[in-house]
Amino acid sequence: MKKIEITDLAGEEIGISYISSAISQLVSDFGGEVHEGSVGDRLKIVILCPEKYYDLYKSEVEDKIADVIAVKYKYDFIKSRMRTIGLTPYENEILKTAIISADVDADKRYVMRKLKAFNGFAIDGIYNFRLQPLKNKWKEVISYIPFFFTGSQLCDFVAFVLGEKRGKKVFIEGDYVYDMNFNRLKRSNLISSSPDVVKEALLSPCSSVEVVKAVSSREEKELKRFFGKRVIFLNESLSKTVDKKN
Repeated sequence: MKKIEITDLAGEEIGISYISSAISQLVSDFGGEVHEGSVGDRLKIVILCPEKYYDLYKSEVEDKIADVIAVKYKYDFIKSRMRTIGLTPYENEILKTAIISADVDADKRYVMRKLKAFNGFAIDGIYNFRLQPLKNKWKEVISYIPFFFTGSQLCDFVAFVLGEKRGKKVFIEGDYVYDMNFNRLKRSNLISSSPDVVKEALLSPCSSVEVVKAVSSREEKELKRFFGKRVIFLNESLSKTVDKKN
């Protein structure tokens, strides 16, 4: 067995749980062990994996740590520095989510290049001492966000972000969002305390959405508002077809 250790500061349980959950699936498929715990003021994950699958496990660890930094850490960075008025609390959350989404894949690639040099991972240390250029980029992006932001401007910004993503689709089934390979997407868990399919779809690589199982009336309203013609409600289309036949 080979060992991989991941640590972060106490208070970062969301990110640690996100990583641990992903690795637990690998353990289920390929064997090994994953343990969460704490040492002093630090949270810790210890992964024991079969040696022949070490590269696979390490690659998944790097991918999920990159998610934590490109989504959770960036969300906290934006929240602590960005000040806007004119939006409702939920609209403000969508604005932060859209800012993250606009560069999430590029941010992840940058982080993953930095992670290749490590065999053990202190997430906060890597973030604080190895990613200053990335934080400078985030700071510059925030400087472009107007202090007064309207709902209409927010819709335009979300449409712009979605327009930069090409050809991919996600599927929404109730509280769950899946990619085209039917993998469940969970990035919004890093910034939301409860399931939010609008944020999840926005954080995905998608340019369009198909809702195959009913969502809440609020989520339906927000999906229509922010995704416009990029969202299709299959259950709605089927019901309209039935109505026409009758």
